[in-house]
Amino acid sequence: MKKLIIHQLLNRVIIFLLIGFVFFACSKNETPAPTPAPPVVVINPPGAPTGLSAVAGNALAIISFSAPASNGGAAITGYTVTSSPGNLTSTGLQSPITITGLTNGTAYTFTVIATNSAGIGAASVSSNAITPNTTSVPVVVAKTCAVLSISRFNNGAKSDYAMTVFYDYVNRPVRMVLYDSLRKVKDYEASFVYQSDAIKIDQYQSFKIDPTTQQIRTFTTKYDLANPKSDDYVYEYLYNDSGYLTVKNLYINGAKTPTYKTNYVYDNNYLLTGCTMVLASSNLKILESTVTYETTQVVKSFLYSFPDGFESFMYSPIFNYGRKMKYPVKTMVTKLYDPSNNAVLDTWTSSFGSYALTADGYVAQATHAGDLQQGFGLFYGKTVFTYLCQ
Repeated sequence: MKKLIIHQLLNRVIIFLLIGFVFFACSKNETPAPTPAPPVVVINPPGAPTGLSAVAGNALAIISFSAPASNGGAAITGYTVTSSPGNLTSTGLQSPITITGLTNGTAYTFTVIATNSAGIGAASVSSNAITPNTTSVPVVVAKTCAVLSISRFNNGAKSDYAMTVFYDYVNRPVRMVLYDSLRKVKDYEASFVYQSDAIKIDQYQSFKIDPTTQQIRTFTTKYDLANPKSDDYVYEYLYNDSGYLTVKNLYINGAKTPTYKTNYVYDNNYLLTGCTMVLASSNLKILESTVTYETTQVVKSFLYSFPDGFESFMYSPIFNYGRKMKYPVKTMVTKLYDPSNNAVLDTWTSSFGSYALTADGYVAQATHAGDLQQGFGLFYGKTVFTYLCQ
């Protein structure tokens, strides 16, 4: 693999994501005043789900419902559907839930209960009655899957680096952990706190989001998270009317104009074919990439193929940076330039393939050969993907 020279080329734009993250805590010498005891919070089991509706399929039923009016004071961690007769059950994080193993020709009703940290809540009223049968119009349930883990296998059967994502009951990522199993250390961990138009990570990092589309609009961070006095960075993401990312700007220390700008290029089929990063003030080129795709395979919601995504490679697998490509990446070539004379300083050339898909059409595993594409940093060598599907 070619020697990485990002530090010299991008004027520190991406170094904070390529090194370890260290956080400092400050303390004072004075004896702190006694802290009042926190109030006792009583958590009860949740109320009953409402608005049940059952639809029949072949030996199955799909149950839709609304969340309880009260969650009991704690987040709901799951729902359970139970059939009558038979007491068959199926669980899920949210509506709808599919229950299988039903007997065709038998009439069924269903109830739903919610669960939180205090236990099982009250059962709902029964749903409408349905009768599964082989001549029923098949009910197709489109599953939505979110990345649960990304694991790299470059040294045999054991993963050497992995990202694991944790979700809340409405399928939002609430925590992420990166683990380096070669060094046997946790490389990075982040928690996500949701507000109406923002996601807060810590005192230095936060996202602004579009409340309607949930697209990331800005990312605020530091040049060096280990140094509170380091430069403030704000990345701005602009999308076109079709929902694709077209421009990324980087503002440093509250500047009104961007220091760096990336333009993303799409073909007539809205495939991202390349990007160019420039110094915004002079339009001098720093990075240029070209991307091709394996158009014989259609995939669902795979990784964003942003070659310049240095600041977001940890977050882009789980957050919304616009519409994604329907084909998996085949090749990626990234050239790094000296902006003073437009000379090519280095070239990263990578190929991707051996894609295996899940039954739902999501990428289960693939391989990457050649140079590491740093904006695509979690995908290198043999990589395995798992998903949380609803």
